[in-house]
Amino acid sequence: MTLVVIHPGFHKTGTSTVQIALSRNRALLEPHLRLYLREDFEPLAHSARSYSVSRSDKHRDAIGRNALRFFRGIGRDDPRPVLISSEDLSGHMPGRNGITRYDAAPTILALIAENAAHWFGPSLDLTFYFSTRAPDPWLRSCWWQNLRSTRLTQDLDQFSQGLPDAADLPAIVGAVAARTASCPLEDSTLRPEGPLSPLLDLLSLPDQIRNLLVSPPPMNQQPDLGIAEVLLALNRSGLEDEALSEAKKTMRRLAQKQGNVT
Repeated sequence: MTLVVIHPGFHKTGTSTVQIALSRNRALLEPHLRLYLREDFEPLAHSARSYSVSRSDKHRDAIGRNALRFFRGIGRDDPRPVLISSEDLSGHMPGRNGITRYDAAPTILALIAENAAHWFGPSLDLTFYFSTRAPDPWLRSCWWQNLRSTRLTQDLDQFSQGLPDAADLPAIVGAVAARTASCPLEDSTLRPEGPLSPLLDLLSLPDQIRNLLVSPPPMNQQPDLGIAEVLLALNRSGLEDEALSEAKKTMRRLAQKQGNVT
């Protein structure tokens, strides 16, 4: 059997922490598993993001085509399990590009599963693992991310009201027509390897290897410095886009000096 575990999100549920931990520990992990992060399948990630916006046949077909091309690069005779991690495989984060929930994810993941089965055949043992999060902190974290990276002018209440169904992450997990597993961030952060722990469980990584892993601190957390309110004011200002971007970078540099932003 070929064990394949795909971690397709969700955004703002510890995914960056997981991926940085995997990247930093790659040399230690590689004798025991085959690791693929977004840079290893960017065409597939791009087509998934595009489909979540357009829902077009063109982008749907691109998902299948790019998934099969990616899987063909994975050897079928290697006994090591396969781990694939990128939240982009669920599409764009809600709150951007007119997206209000992850409702494209089940279609995207069905296409990925179909092409994994086509390549690996009956030996495939596939699980989609989802990291989730409680609704209120998840919405706040999405709001913070959008404040940083877009010209969002809504306050948190307005942002949340515009995404009434987005935070029901378990509903999306339940709509995926494949074997799934999930764990809330609130639980996984209490584990020895943090949000990476549930994935290591699924991969049956030996304890002697797990004990050697170097765990990074939580990544992309919102600092407790009142910066969100400053970024909101900047987004609402009359600054040109280039000046706005520079102002945001300055705020982040100041926060980094205090050790509150990664």
